[in-house]
Amino acid sequence: MTQSIQFFLQTLPSNHPLNCINGHYTHQYFSLPPKPKLKSVSTNLNNKKNINFTLPELKKTRVETKLQIPSNTSQSSYSSLIQDCISSNSFELGKSIHARILADGFIPDTFLQTKILMLYARSGELSDLYIARELFDGMTMRNSTSWNTMILGYARIDDHKEVLKLFYRMLGTGILPDKFTFPSVVKAYVGLEDFYGLKQIHSSIIKTGLNHNFVVGGSLIDGYVSFGSTDDGFAAFDEINGKNVVSWNAVIRGFVRVMRWEEAWEVFYRMVNLDEGPDDFSFATAIRVCGSLRSLDRGKQVHAKLIIGGFEGDVFVGNSLVDMYAKCRDPESCVQVFDQMKDRDQVTWNSMISGEVQFGNFSKALELFSRMQMLGFKIDRFNLGSVLGVCSGLADAKTGRELHGYLVRNFLDSDVIFGSALVDMYSKCGYVEKAHHAFERLVERNEVSWNALICGYVQELKVDEALELYHEMKFEENVKPDRFTFTTLLNLCAIQGSLDQGKQIHAHLIRIVGTDHLIVETELVHMYAKCGKLNYAEQIFSRMEERNSYSWNSLIEGYEQNDQPEQSLQLFWQMQVSGIKPDCFSLTSTISACRKLSNIKNGKELHGFVVRNDLENQGILRCVLVDMYAKCGFMDYACKIYSQTSEKDVNIQNVMLSSFIGCGKIDDAKLVFDQMDERNTISWNSILVGFTKSESKDETFKLFKRMQEENIEFDSLTLVTLFNFCASLPALAQGEQLHTLAIKKGCFLHSSVVMDSALVDMYAKGGSIERARRIFDQMRDRNVISWNAMINGYAKHGLSEEVLVLYELMQKEGIYPNDITFLSVLSACSHTGKIEEGLKIFISMLEDFRIEAKAEHYTCMVDLLGRVGLIDEAKEVIEKMPVKPEVSTWGALLGACKLHQNIEMGKLAADHLFDMDPQNPGHYVLLSNIYAVAGRWKEAEEVRNLMRSRGVVKEPGVSWIEIDNEIQTFHVGDQSHPKNKEIYDTLRGLSSRMKGLGYVPDSKFVLRNVEDDEEEEYLLQHSERLAIGLGLISLPEKSIIRVFKNLRICGDCHTATKFISKISGRKIIIRDTNRFHHFENGICSCGDFW
Repeated sequence: MTQSIQFFLQTLPSNHPLNCINGHYTHQYFSLPPKPKLKSVSTNLNNKKNINFTLPELKKTRVETKLQIPSNTSQSSYSSLIQDCISSNSFELGKSIHARILADGFIPDTFLQTKILMLYARSGELSDLYIARELFDGMTMRNSTSWNTMILGYARIDDHKEVLKLFYRMLGTGILPDKFTFPSVVKAYVGLEDFYGLKQIHSSIIKTGLNHNFVVGGSLIDGYVSFGSTDDGFAAFDEINGKNVVSWNAVIRGFVRVMRWEEAWEVFYRMVNLDEGPDDFSFATAIRVCGSLRSLDRGKQVHAKLIIGGFEGDVFVGNSLVDMYAKCRDPESCVQVFDQMKDRDQVTWNSMISGEVQFGNFSKALELFSRMQMLGFKIDRFNLGSVLGVCSGLADAKTGRELHGYLVRNFLDSDVIFGSALVDMYSKCGYVEKAHHAFERLVERNEVSWNALICGYVQELKVDEALELYHEMKFEENVKPDRFTFTTLLNLCAIQGSLDQGKQIHAHLIRIVGTDHLIVETELVHMYAKCGKLNYAEQIFSRMEERNSYSWNSLIEGYEQNDQPEQSLQLFWQMQVSGIKPDCFSLTSTISACRKLSNIKNGKELHGFVVRNDLENQGILRCVLVDMYAKCGFMDYACKIYSQTSEKDVNIQNVMLSSFIGCGKIDDAKLVFDQMDERNTISWNSILVGFTKSESKDETFKLFKRMQEENIEFDSLTLVTLFNFCASLPALAQGEQLHTLAIKKGCFLHSSVVMDSALVDMYAKGGSIERARRIFDQMRDRNVISWNAMINGYAKHGLSEEVLVLYELMQKEGIYPNDITFLSVLSACSHTGKIEEGLKIFISMLEDFRIEAKAEHYTCMVDLLGRVGLIDEAKEVIEKMPVKPEVSTWGALLGACKLHQNIEMGKLAADHLFDMDPQNPGHYVLLSNIYAVAGRWKEAEEVRNLMRSRGVVKEPGVSWIEIDNEIQTFHVGDQSHPKNKEIYDTLRGLSSRMKGLGYVPDSKFVLRNVEDDEEEEYLLQHSERLAIGLGLISLPEKSIIRVFKNLRICGDCHTATKFISKISGRKIIIRDTNRFHHFENGICSCGDFW
């Protein structure tokens, strides 16, 4: 072993994996890749021994026809020929020359062997590298060039272990490494992620003095930067002698390769002041750095310097500028550079198309794509991807399908990149089935393709399909759900309010990717806030180390939407203290919070912030401001904002329309509606709400018919509005027709709990409690609202047993009763005299469910006690209740006094009512009736006179019945109906038959001072009895007669209706202000307790 080799080996660490065993050097990375079976030719080299030279399978005729080489060609001539083939990348021709050498039996010397070795090692084909290795192993004499050739060959295919094996074998033969060897060895240590090995080889390079060589130094810089060791990289750079633009570029390139943009910029900035200065590569790279940093200012500085240096005409530099301005979101500069470029290549067009996509100018991107093809440039992977992105952005399925056809014709549709882009394009265009078909065609699927398809199903709100894909993805090899997958699914759970699914996704998220990421944490806050789990959202929010505006906005919106407007406002102020500036989303939620709180002071302050920050032209903010002012009672402010809006779109018109309806200005609402150029479903729903408040049933349903004639699709809100309207009239027949129409339109295939609950309420209030229960039992989902609708329905029908059964059942199904539930249950108990059950339930509400009793609940208790005659106890409840008694509370006591003829207590209750609600005629009438029943006509008349002196007009009793979809109304003594004679004759005939069965007219309900012989005729003229008479003569014999009255049914009419039901064999249902009475076969469902 030579002295120089010994010196070099001494520079290696003592623990380095290089060991001398019997004079042969081995390495831990020794392993040869499998070699293909190759044909060999035996020849004689140097006339000493036989060795094998690998011969590629070339036909002799091909060699003879293509090569005209003189037979006396020398070694040097062959070497020159082979070198020319290498230099010109004519590797096939070089192989043919090699074949000729072998065919002629020419014996190459070491120099020629090395050239042939270089030919195969540098061709780029793996099979040729194996041939080169066979040639190398067969060489008896190897110089540094042959060793470097093989080492570089393996370095090019990233076989780092073989590089190091050859390197240490070379050292063992006594050949020193040179400036061509070390870059490959450095690359090998980087590839094997052996930082310690890199440091040691750097030490060896220093001892050989090659660290000053810019090629070797550049490789060290690349190596250290790859490991993120910036200081070591700069140290290696400083060791290079005679730094030139190439070495500076090497440093910049190294930092760029590992995306260390700031360090790359720092090196370029130092380079600018050198005498030699940057070249085109330097400028192009620096521009790329500015684009990656999204630093427009620095990018413009570089642009200015390259213009001064005369590099603006370079196409490479121009392409970098186009790309940089695109990334920095400067469309004007981007287009200007592109237009000024005299020479454009494929990269130029691709960069500009990509830029227009980033700017959102999808139409311009398509236009550029067409121009590019017209000028002869090709469609390639880059512009195809961009244009598919354009189709996604524009939802342009037509162009997308054309590109899909191109991909199919060129067998590219199964490519993972293009196939994923197709999936994304079809998903965003709403063709999720086509997206799934494109997905199935993919040979390989990555996270992008899975996420694109999941997004497609999420966009279509197909929850089951999206979750099924997610579960398939979890078990896919080499692909796992990533943050994008989870945030997409969490957003779906937020939209659907699927808390249980959201919790499962959260659990999977923790196990698979973790939650310590801003976007993931923010989406979790958003999901839990949307699902109403604000305590979960708060916990995640409080743990976040970093918060962006989206995370603040999600929680602010969550508070506002979950009826915690105070917390919404408080968080809004905290957000500003933390340095986050409010945007449209946070302002929208906070202004809505002010609306809910009727907080006009803060609302005006927020309006001022909007104006000061030039946000008043934001449509959403104008809408919420109009809504806030209107709901707070400042219609002048709302109208002013509306009138100042120059371009009124359908959104602000809808808000103004709704505002006018909300404050009862129906004529103004109609004017806004008529002035609208565009009306959507929201517009029609709003005006329908207005009509239900102010117009007749006929006018309301005419409007609904007009909505259908204008091809406006009605939605669940439309149906809920009309079902509620039918319930309020009530108009059961019209409601049944609407229900039938909704079924035909498929509205109940995906009905909401709100719509089903409204339908239950409509049938219950329309008198068809059995139909209401059938619909209730068929509901897929039931919340507390739907349970309350059914319970209240039973309560109104006096079916207290069913109320109590449902009350227990809802708790077994995990639905907790709320304050409204208890109102209905307590009301049912009071109307049926279940005093013991009522008291227990009231105590349970307070103690078991921790629900604070409101005045309404105490009113129910007063009514419960008063109906059974416990008048004093009822009064004691009023005196001791912790909240102020309401009008209804004293009204319940007054009603009990009338029922039990407690005149003194009745007068006390009435005095309170006259003070609290002096314009309500019902109180005066009740007290007057108490006196009248007792025969105290003078006091009764005094009450009537008091009523007249105060200008209070008694609400006339009105009853109505629906005949052939027409509402027929009656007042007491009414004789205006066309069938008036038939009605009275029928009732008089029934009266005679009723007397035969024991009916005695109750003169207590003759509230006028009339003669005895007039009392029976007077009772016959009560409005509910006239409506029953019309039903008897107009409705089919077996049909139910449904009558509605705006006041309580009188006692005599109640008794008479029992007799009528028995005589006629008809079921008669009367709904008064308090409840339903079901009369059948002489019995009433109330059990005469009402």
